[in-house]
Amino acid sequence: MVSVLVLVMGGSALGMSSCAAPPGADVGDGAPVKKAPPLPIATDRILRALEADNAALKRQLAEGQRPDVYTDLINAHEHLAKLKDFERYRPAARAANITATVLVASPEFTIMGKGDKGEPGMSENFKALLEAQRAYPDEIIPFATIDPKDSKKLERLQEHVAMGAKGVKVYSGHSNFYDGPLLPKEMEPVFAYLEQTGLPVNWHINLAKFMDDFEAVMARYPRLNVMVPHFGVVFWRADGPAMARLSALLQKYPGVYVDTSLGTREILLDGMAAIEPHRAAFQAFFDTFQNQIMWGTDSVITGNPEKTPGWYHKVIWATRDHLEKDVFTTELAAGYSRYYQKGRDGEGRFQGLALPPAILQKVYVDNVRRWLRLPLPALPATPAP
Repeated sequence: MVSVLVLVMGGSALGMSSCAAPPGADVGDGAPVKKAPPLPIATDRILRALEADNAALKRQLAEGQRPDVYTDLINAHEHLAKLKDFERYRPAARAANITATVLVASPEFTIMGKGDKGEPGMSENFKALLEAQRAYPDEIIPFATIDPKDSKKLERLQEHVAMGAKGVKVYSGHSNFYDGPLLPKEMEPVFAYLEQTGLPVNWHINLAKFMDDFEAVMARYPRLNVMVPHFGVVFWRADGPAMARLSALLQKYPGVYVDTSLGTREILLDGMAAIEPHRAAFQAFFDTFQNQIMWGTDSVITGNPEKTPGWYHKVIWATRDHLEKDVFTTELAAGYSRYYQKGRDGEGRFQGLALPPAILQKVYVDNVRRWLRLPLPALPATPAP
């Protein structure tokens, strides 16, 4: 009964303004919006949890689906602005059986879509991640980050590892951060340290542009424990040369991983649409590299009023349904959504990859645990088809 009541109340129950940022203005969650006074935190947490439960119940009723057969998922790729923002994401994550989330430290530019791209913002955000991890120690896996231009980058990284960082995020291969070769001389001690320690690395690299650079780094440091998110940003052209080179790279270096995150909002939907015509090629890619792929959302967890537990629920399940189902729908792409793609049907329908349960178990749990150097489940149960 409570669920039905809160569902009817909708967004007003959360005490948030219904005013969304204007289309196009919210590049990185920095658009100004008018907010209602916050509710007491205990009440706010209860209402957010109920909203996520309502979204899950609505999904089950609409699809008649059985309970989720995948458990103990680890979201391998997220960003977080502040602790209070995590409490919007957390109910939706728990409802989707996500037991832990890797949160990577980020510069102001990544969180807000504008501002500095290096220190001191990187370290300030890392401290925010540690604060969140103290509040939810079993649910947050914090990563530090480094600014290649920082003269104290290695010392700072080692200090952050001592403070609790479980890995490191590197942005230098991102088109918005690229500023010369990926392996300048001043980064050599950093990569030597990363290879020696086996520290997990999330390195955003646009392999369609910077593959030669990355291959040179791996030739020099072949034992790096590195994950390149977004399929190395080559998913836009599955039939192009960059995808073939990515396959060759994964075959050569078993310690290199990719994640399935595509981006947020329109980029997520455009990415799924780009993969659709090459479904068979991606199914074959997952089959070949099933031990080197992990799942992540990369929705960027901030205080943007749009990002309620219900919104995170839609994002999480769009990214999962894309892997699990033959055909699925997401409200993010429906005709009434601000992200509706002209020319697609109004139901928000996509064709998914329908991957086998044995592969999904690796993508959701086993591979990310290996990357993070966590013990694998003693007897991982393969869900029934």
